[in-house]
Amino acid sequence: MQMYPEQIAKALVNESFNSRRFVVGAFVVVNVAMLIAGLLWPKGYTASTSIFIDDKNIIQPLMQGAAVATEVADRARNAREIIFGHKIMDRVLDHGGWMAKNPSPEELERIVAGIKKRTKISSVGKSIFKIEYRDDNPERTFRTTQKFAELFIQESIAAKAAESRAAFDFIEQQAQEYYQKLTKAELELKQLRSSNLDARAGSDAELSVRLKELQLLIARTTQELREAEIMRASLEQQAASEAERTAEFMREGQYRARMTELQSKLDTLRLSYLDTHPDIIHIKHQIENLNERIKAEREQGDGKRTDRVRAEAAVVNNPVYQQLRRGLAQNEATIQALKARIAEGQRELQREVSRGKALHSSDARLAELTRDYQGNRDIYQDLMRRRENARVSMNLDSERQGLTLKIQEPAVLPVGPTGLRFLHFVIGGLLLGILIPVALVYARLELDPRIRVGEAIAKAHKVPVVVVVPHLWSKTELKGLRWEFQILAVAVGATLMLSATLSVLRAVKVL
Repeated sequence: MQMYPEQIAKALVNESFNSRRFVVGAFVVVNVAMLIAGLLWPKGYTASTSIFIDDKNIIQPLMQGAAVATEVADRARNAREIIFGHKIMDRVLDHGGWMAKNPSPEELERIVAGIKKRTKISSVGKSIFKIEYRDDNPERTFRTTQKFAELFIQESIAAKAAESRAAFDFIEQQAQEYYQKLTKAELELKQLRSSNLDARAGSDAELSVRLKELQLLIARTTQELREAEIMRASLEQQAASEAERTAEFMREGQYRARMTELQSKLDTLRLSYLDTHPDIIHIKHQIENLNERIKAEREQGDGKRTDRVRAEAAVVNNPVYQQLRRGLAQNEATIQALKARIAEGQRELQREVSRGKALHSSDARLAELTRDYQGNRDIYQDLMRRRENARVSMNLDSERQGLTLKIQEPAVLPVGPTGLRFLHFVIGGLLLGILIPVALVYARLELDPRIRVGEAIAKAHKVPVVVVVPHLWSKTELKGLRWEFQILAVAVGATLMLSATLSVLRAVKVL
């Protein structure tokens, strides 16, 4: 049944009046239950302390540039892991008196779980975190909170000292390893340089210069060889020409040349004189003598052999030809010397190329060993410097001169409980004692289909409602109603009085 707000309020008042005993009874029961809960609710005392911690750890400046240390950004989580560890929790249990009753492992586990649940660790700032503990005993709350802070600082200092010691040991170990690598690299360099004397700085440049010189020498000598061969061909050609010219001047050639000269002279004289002239007759006799001599020369032995021998003799005796032959012999010697020089240069070039290949291989190995040696040397020197820094840090931590933890705000003994108090239960009982019965009455109105408002009939059946007849109380009913109201008022008053009395007693710490 849908009703307007004013109709709901009117119906709620009427229904509450009709269910007055239930409403008052629920009010009394809820208040008494809340009072009992307030009396039984354990008192909670809270103590807190704040700890300042430095942002930087030991290993970070030591390993800067060589390694990256893990940075703990959430210091509260880090502190929680340390505080809730077995080492600290065992000492807290003994210090707080929980171990006095010799609890069983199951009970001890529940106690530890309860302590962890009641302990809150939170970050206050970048370098400050807060430890807050709650317990029903104020003295134990104070001592436990104080012990948490004390043990955390002790463990942090010990962890810091162990961290610096571990950093020193690690750097020392790495320094020893790189010292061995450095010694090995030095030994390999020494062996390489001893086995290959060319393996030194600048050998590659020297080899390049030497190869260029040999290539230039071979090219220059080859050019000289070509010039000498051209000169030889020229000398040979000149010698052949000179031999031919010399052959013309051998004896028969001389006879024939003489005959040609005499014949020419004869022809000239015949132009002027007759054949009977004495000069002409004399010239004819000379020509006949020359013919007889030529014939005689041919008749002596093998004519061809004689001509060849004579020709060779004539050529050999020719001074020009002899000079050409000497020049040709010198040129041939020069050619042989140039060829020998080229062959030697090529062999030297091949040797230098072979040496260059071996040198390149040794240079690559030398460069690799030198690079390893320099890298190991730089790292070793850096590790030696960091080792001394780690030694100083370790000594500072051992002397507790590098302490970076301190209590920013110490724990104090709680003077009063925190959390829900008895007054909260009293006020809650009054509010719930009113709201719960009213809510139940409203739920009954929503679930009960009976009509309680006259307008609902007109709306449901489309007929007008002329009049609503109220309930008429008789004298007997009014008298009983009056007594009922008095009893209900006494119950409500007694409940309120009980709440007030218990509140006062609780305030003066009687309860």
